[in-house]
Amino acid sequence: MIKIENVSKVYKNGTHALNNINLFIKSGEFVYITGSTGSGKSTLIKLLNGEEIPTKGLVEVNKVNVGILKHNKVPLYRRNIGVVFQDYRLLKSKTVYENVAYALEVVDKKPEEIISRVREVLKLVGLNDKANSFPDQLSGGQQQRVAIARAIANKPKILIADEPTGNLDPKMSDEIITLLEKINIEEKTTILMVTHDFIIVKKRPKRTISLEQGHITRDMIFKGVKNV
Repeated sequence: MIKIENVSKVYKNGTHALNNINLFIKSGEFVYITGSTGSGKSTLIKLLNGEEIPTKGLVEVNKVNVGILKHNKVPLYRRNIGVVFQDYRLLKSKTVYENVAYALEVVDKKPEEIISRVREVLKLVGLNDKANSFPDQLSGGQQQRVAIARAIANKPKILIADEPTGNLDPKMSDEIITLLEKINIEEKTTILMVTHDFIIVKKRPKRTISLEQGHITRDMIFKGVKNV
C-alpha cells in the first residue's frame, strides 16, 4: 500500500526534513506517527498526499510513484487519500450534510450517489441526527466527526488524521479513536494518525512509527497500559 525507499527531503532553505528513511505500510493497517515539532512528520504527510516530492528516493502509494506525478494528475491521485486536520476546516456557512456532500460534489458524483453516501457516513460517525446543523452549533468532538465523515465520503484507500484529538478532552479523544478504529475495520481504510498524545498511544496500542530530526527512530507496537 505505502512504500518509502531511501527517501530524503531537503528544502530550498537547506533544511533536511527527512534523511534516507525506509518504510512499508500494508493495506488495512492502523499506524500512529509520532515525533516532536520539526521531526519530519508534516513532510512525510506532504510527500504521501503529493504536496511535496522527495529530493531522493521512492514514494509509492497504491502502486503510484507519487514523486513523478504530473501536477495535473495530483487531484485525481488525492481522491484515494482522505485528510483530517486538528482544526476541522469545516465550511461554517454550510450544514453538516452540505459539508460532507461537498466532498462528493467536487468529484462529480451523481446526486443520488451523494444522498446515499452522505447518509451512510453520517450514520457511521453517529451524526445522522445533526445533518441540518451548522458547525458552530456542534461540540468540538462533533465537528471532528463531521471532518472525518467528509474525509471518508469518497471512500479513500488511506485516511491521514493529523492530530485529530489535539483540541479535544480525553473523553472526546477516546471517542474519536474508537471511531477511527471502526472506520479502519468497516471501511477497510488504511489509517495513519499523527499524534503527540502518548496517553492514547499507550492506552490503544498499535504500530507506532517515531521520527526524530528526519530519521525513523522507532517502529514498533507499544504494549498496552492499564488505567492510563
